[in-house]
Amino acid sequence: MIEAEATVRIELPSEGRATIVLGALKPETEISPTQRSRVKIERDGRVIVLHFKAKDTTALRASINSYTRWVMLVEEALSKIESF
Repeated sequence: MIEAEATVRIELPSEGRATIVLGALKPETEISPTQRSRVKIERDGRVIVLHFKAKDTTALRASINSYTRWVMLVEEALSKIESF
């Protein structure tokens, strides 16, 4: 039973970056370690759209925190690579 839902849109500097982030996170959405939440990810131009569904607000918050942290980590890694 789904009790909590959220959609998060994250705008990135370019479509290329959005494609890389999508590719990095997509495998995480296919196999969930828990049945408490599910995530669907898609790209809309240079925006990554994350659709979250969870059984409770605690699971929803944890899932949103994890995915937004992963986006930040991929972005940080890409920025460092580009600076070389």
